[in-house]
Amino acid sequence: MTITILCAGALARPHSAAPDFGPETGAPLHFPLEVAAFSRAFRRARVAARRRQAALLPDELPDEAWLRERFALEGAVAACALPARGAQVPDLLVRPVHLHLAPDHVVLAPPHALDAGRDEAEVLAARANALLVDEGLRLHVAEPALWRLEALDAQRGAADLAGLAQLLARSARMAAGRNIDAYLPSGPAARRWRQLANLVQMAWFDHPLNAAREAEGRPTINALWLEGRAGVARARPFARVVTADPTVAGLAQRAGAEARLVATGDTDGVPADGWSQWIDSIAAEARAPEGTLLLAPDFWRAAISEGDLEGWAHAWRAFDRWFEALQAASPRLLAGELRLVMTGERSTVELLRAPADRWKAWRRLRVEPLLAGDA
Repeated sequence: MTITILCAGALARPHSAAPDFGPETGAPLHFPLEVAAFSRAFRRARVAARRRQAALLPDELPDEAWLRERFALEGAVAACALPARGAQVPDLLVRPVHLHLAPDHVVLAPPHALDAGRDEAEVLAARANALLVDEGLRLHVAEPALWRLEALDAQRGAADLAGLAQLLARSARMAAGRNIDAYLPSGPAARRWRQLANLVQMAWFDHPLNAAREAEGRPTINALWLEGRAGVARARPFARVVTADPTVAGLAQRAGAEARLVATGDTDGVPADGWSQWIDSIAAEARAPEGTLLLAPDFWRAAISEGDLEGWAHAWRAFDRWFEALQAASPRLLAGELRLVMTGERSTVELLRAPADRWKAWRRLRVEPLLAGDA
């Protein structure tokens, strides 16, 4: 069995606010992580691929690009978190988000920080729909954080929906914590999207629900973010996918692969229910002698979106404990070909360890310096 582990964000080291730390000061950047299990497993591995996005502003995150290429996806990877449906119409994902003012620009808050319930989502969607009905559009709440933008019928809103589906929409994950100006959708229908987004913002500006959230110290839900069109996956590179990321699970399902969405579990490495169920389910895959398996934990995403350097380092340590628990649960599972894909804001590094590599004693890949150079 071939195992691929996707570590999205593992190289996206947030900048520290410390005055003596970071490239702006010329201070050396260290990689003070305890990743013993991970280092041992890949000591005989080789660097199979290394890429870096050269564009001033890339269209997508490196992990999104890697997934889109593997699954031959026609559309935006981020939008695949939206549950698939059979209708032959554009499947547009929009997220309710919080925008806040900086001194001279607007910043997108990390989407996970909203922590909105379905009741709240339904109330806000209903308020927005009261205005969007005149535009021939409506919002449908698939999940509290995943909304579908739909046309009311084939005559009203269909042309707008088709135009919006063609926009280049960068994911909220990519824009989180940043000035949104450069990350807004672009294309012929961009002006139309801004008109619709402004309409929704005005509908929510003084909504009682947001007033209550603000009184409770919670971020208001004051805008929509267009994630793009969830298209068709033309390839199925993995027979089975186990992931903590709804986007990866949705993409796998669109490709016809068996997908299992599980919680990451306790980030301190304590074998809580989420961890135990995950490891047991993965260990069961070892009984299948053939096939390919993609594992996609999601340890680093929150720390990256919040610019939390210590949280990012903690995520690496949690990943190492997860990896060690995985090895202990089923040594046979990781005895075959093992590929590790690590991505950052622009970089992608792939490590490959084949079964025969264990006998190549002359190969000594030092993982920490490798990561320190790419993170």
